[in-house]
Amino acid sequence: MNAVIADSFYKSLAKLTREEQNRVRETVFLFLENPKHPSLNMHRLERVKTKGFWSLYVNKDIRIIIYQHPEVGYILAYTGHHDDAYRWVETHQVEVHPKTGILQVFRVVEEIKVVHREVRPLLQYPEDYFLELGVPPSYLKPLSLVENEEELLELISGLPQDVQERLLDLYTGKKVVPPPKVQTIEELAKHPLSRQHLQFIQNLDELRRALAYPWERWMVFLHPSQREAVERSFRGPARVTGPAGTGKTVVALHRAAKLAERYPGEPLLLTTFNRFLAARLRAGLRLLLGEVPENLTVENVHSLATRLHNQHLGPIGIATEETYLPWLLEGSENLGYGPEFVRSEFAFVDAWGLYTWDLYRSFPRSGRGVPLTARQRRQLFDVFQRVWEELEAKGLTTFNGLLHRLRAKAEAGELPRFRAAVVDEAQDLGPAELLFLRALVEEGPDDNLFFALDPAQRIYRPPLSWQAMGLEVRGRSIRLKVNYRTTREIAQTAERLLPPEVEEEMREVLSLLKGPKPSIRSFTNQEACTNDLVAWVRNHLDFGVPPEEIGVLTRIWSLAEHVQETLKAQGIPATLLSDREEQEAGVRVGTVHSAKGLEFRAVAVFGANRNLFPLDSLLKKTASEQEREELRETDRNLLYVAFSRARETLWVGYLKTCTYSPRA
Repeated sequence: MNAVIADSFYKSLAKLTREEQNRVRETVFLFLENPKHPSLNMHRLERVKTKGFWSLYVNKDIRIIIYQHPEVGYILAYTGHHDDAYRWVETHQVEVHPKTGILQVFRVVEEIKVVHREVRPLLQYPEDYFLELGVPPSYLKPLSLVENEEELLELISGLPQDVQERLLDLYTGKKVVPPPKVQTIEELAKHPLSRQHLQFIQNLDELRRALAYPWERWMVFLHPSQREAVERSFRGPARVTGPAGTGKTVVALHRAAKLAERYPGEPLLLTTFNRFLAARLRAGLRLLLGEVPENLTVENVHSLATRLHNQHLGPIGIATEETYLPWLLEGSENLGYGPEFVRSEFAFVDAWGLYTWDLYRSFPRSGRGVPLTARQRRQLFDVFQRVWEELEAKGLTTFNGLLHRLRAKAEAGELPRFRAAVVDEAQDLGPAELLFLRALVEEGPDDNLFFALDPAQRIYRPPLSWQAMGLEVRGRSIRLKVNYRTTREIAQTAERLLPPEVEEEMREVLSLLKGPKPSIRSFTNQEACTNDLVAWVRNHLDFGVPPEEIGVLTRIWSLAEHVQETLKAQGIPATLLSDREEQEAGVRVGTVHSAKGLEFRAVAVFGANRNLFPLDSLLKKTASEQEREELRETDRNLLYVAFSRARETLWVGYLKTCTYSPRA
């Protein structure tokens, strides 16, 4: 039988316990397999404003609300506890819009008495235009009375998301083009606006796949701009950008799944910066597809490069800075440079693979802070060359050196290559990683390299020129502008951490969710800060927030371990974040770095101190004021990442005058 699952059904399902969700799933499958099954208890709701709603019994307390449409069929609209489900029916409506033809599920607006007001920004537009934008007729009068943005947000919060977006754009003075009208039921099922909030189920096999795994809205509902990035064929490298919460990782997962479908049997790669993120990508693919396709490799860049080198070039040791720094300092002690500058210049040369004098002599050093003559470059290069020789003699290389070695082999056709690659969190990859991936992927007419990134979340690398690495994406770049995850209050607090030009860009982003203002608190001592954190966590648990939906983030692991021990001592289950796909029950505790790619209903940032963001130890290693400012910017980005992990509530605690003692 044909059926439709509405976005509102998934949202309401997420509020139930796991056991309740399983009971709902069993009932839905039984109903859609046979609506007249003798064990089902279903009745029409007569005393409601909107006709066509039915209630399906799950157990003594849980109900499923179904709307029966004469052409579309059954629509799963809502599920919840008895009173909550019936309140939803009283306040919601399902109808095909008279102008656009889109099937809409929306909250009924209360009748508003006409009050004459001086400022009514939307009054200048005719009613027919609002109808063409998809506004339900019952909203026309209330919209004409809106005086400010807060009133508008409150009024339209019950409308379908695409209609909210158009009205907010209209309110801010942007030109808004009405969507094309849907003519038939077949068009309705394929229309990108329908697919943004309705899932059309054609047969029991589709239903079985939909119900076989935990229901996540991101698996089903994509914004039209997200869907374009997922399904479009690009003739060359492409990228999708957007602030935190706009669904870039969702796009990366769907894009990888689409490529696996488009190129069956051909080798594909889904990769990212670190093992934590790679584990989450694998878990996401299993949710989306049931399993990771055989032709799709999901592996972080470091692991991929090490594995390829061991398989095709033999094992080799990776030298850390601790190994080669003494050789660098010894070789350069008479050149008149500080140790931090020499270390920084070596890292720059190593990242770009400038291993010959000809390459280093002509390579631009703009933004390096300290200008060098050709003679000075030659002196430094001689020192660097001796370090590389020492490493080679001991069977070692830097990780960047390993990447550039593999790049050369791939360009020479001596390594297996991928048909296409999708790269998530690409802003944190340096030139060595990006050039390595460029060489590892076949250059075809389309679909070869796809990047998902947010420059504001760059926490490992300085900015890079994509053109300098042969990654031209002009005409193949899509920017996401709708924040699905974070409330406006949290998003605005996070955005204030960013440079003015980036913050200005953020103003184009729509955050459709509202919530409480973040709690940013200062303390005179660590004990008071810790006690307030424990009270905050306990308060959320008491209000029914599952412990796994609470994240406590710190700058360093020793502080995270301190928080975990403190919570457990207070009888609160807590577990450290890891790269395992399955984790123990409890409040999630970890560093901001380990939380990249995650989201929680409630987030606490513990120890947002001046001496930790950035770390004093890292500031002391910088070679110039420019490097120090880059480090400060990186840690502002790091705080932005921390704040934007929160969906609904955010707590930030810091010490005014003291520094943290991790074991205090």
